[in-house]
Formats: sequence, C-alpha cells, structure tokens
Amino acid sequence: MTFEVTFDDADMAIVEDYMKQTKMDISEIARQAILEMIFNDDADLAAYEKAIAEYKKNPVTCTHEELLKKLGMA
Repeated sequence: MTFEVTFDDADMAIVEDYMKQTKMDISEIARQAILEMIFNDDADLAAYEKAIAEYKKNPVTCTHEELLKKLGMA
C-alpha cells in the first residue's frame, strides 16, 4: 500500500533529523508510529473495558480524600 503525507518545512526538518538519528527511512518511521498508535488505543480500550466490568461487579466508589486516607497518605 502506498500513501502520501504532507509536512510543512518545520515538521519535515524534524522528520529528517529523526531519520538521521535513527537510521530509519520515512516508511519505517510512519509504520512504527501508526502501529504504536493502534496498539496504544487497543490497550487503553481493553483497560477501560476491564475497569467498567469490575465496577459493574462491585459498584463501590470513594472520594479522593477517602482514598488518600485508605492509602495512609492523609
């Protein structure tokens, strides 16, 4: 698959510098960045879904102050 990305001069300078530092081409940088974003979003969604499921099993909440007391921080 081929796609096009447009950068302004300032962003392109940053990208070119990063390419030099990492010895990666733009395709590899873009590939890694896109996959990282997808995996991070998936991990966030999974954590959210797990937290919601746990809350539904035991819907107990406490205030910030109560939590600090429980942790011995207040």
